[in-house]
Amino acid sequence: MHRPSPQPQRLKNLFLGHPLYWMCQFAGWGSAVAITWLHILIDDARSPISGVCSTTLFLCACGFSHIYRMVIRLDRWSELNWISITARAALACLLIALANALIAIFLFPGPTPNPANPEFAFRPHFFGVVMANFILMAAWSGIYFGYHFREQYQQIQVNQLRLQVALREAEHRALSAQINPHFLFNSLNTLRSLVEENPEKAREGITELARLFRASLKTTRQNLITLREEMETVHSYLSLEQSRFEDRLIIRSDIPADTMEATLPPFLLQTLIENAIKYGVGPRISAEISFRACLNRKGLLLQVTNPGQIQPPRGQDSVTGIGLENSRLRLQLLFGSKASLNLTSLRENSVLAEALIPQLQGAS
Repeated sequence: MHRPSPQPQRLKNLFLGHPLYWMCQFAGWGSAVAITWLHILIDDARSPISGVCSTTLFLCACGFSHIYRMVIRLDRWSELNWISITARAALACLLIALANALIAIFLFPGPTPNPANPEFAFRPHFFGVVMANFILMAAWSGIYFGYHFREQYQQIQVNQLRLQVALREAEHRALSAQINPHFLFNSLNTLRSLVEENPEKAREGITELARLFRASLKTTRQNLITLREEMETVHSYLSLEQSRFEDRLIIRSDIPADTMEATLPPFLLQTLIENAIKYGVGPRISAEISFRACLNRKGLLLQVTNPGQIQPPRGQDSVTGIGLENSRLRLQLLFGSKASLNLTSLRENSVLAEALIPQLQGAS
């Protein structure tokens, strides 16, 4: 399908200009004409002929300024540096001022008596007209370039913000994509241990794993989900782990109803609990893993506690380390310094994982 060429539209914008531009033109030059006639009305020494002359020159200046604008756009002055723009603008203002002065001398070559006050005659002064028009055109140039440079600066800022958002979104999706293979690795390890020990539980585990992947697919394109949705993932995951550890794993939870609609990144709480189980159970006969949620003025606070001490991940354990580090990075990308994820050693030989998730307006 042939697409219409944008050239006619560009030419239209070049020759006609935006309606706002013409509103400013008429307002600016019209105000100058109005002020001139106001002075004539309150000053008997000024001849009405001077008003006619000024009105003519302002109309000419309006036309010259429009031609000046077309030259600016055709020659792409906006791409030049400040020194080049200033030099060209000064030359253009001088040429327009000279042209207006020549028009004034041509239209009013000799003294014109003032009918209201014969003692005063009107005669345009060449250099006075040049200076006055140069100042007016310099002001016009300052306003024109100031407006467009401000517009360009704002567009640059918008583009930079869009780029930052796009980069953050891409990085966030890359981190989220890493969590799914990491989670699959740990879940399959759990099922592998069940296949030989208890085939029936292995089948149940596969069902729970299917639910987990359904939840994973559901939240693939979501940066935030509700805690209620996250808890469905957590329940399926804990069913898998309790099938594996049986009575060795004791789970205690405290999730108040008023936190269920709070939002958080997908798999955040699940990753904290997974890390707690991995390092909390280990060779122990039994271990208690507790997790709770509460809302405060800073946002949603998640706390997960497990027995043990903080140890740097090594070897195979580094897989879980990836999950925690990715969760921390995802929080930083989404919320900046307002969010946090920390591990703390408690006195009673236990580890506390805390995640703070700011709540957007409208989240409860």
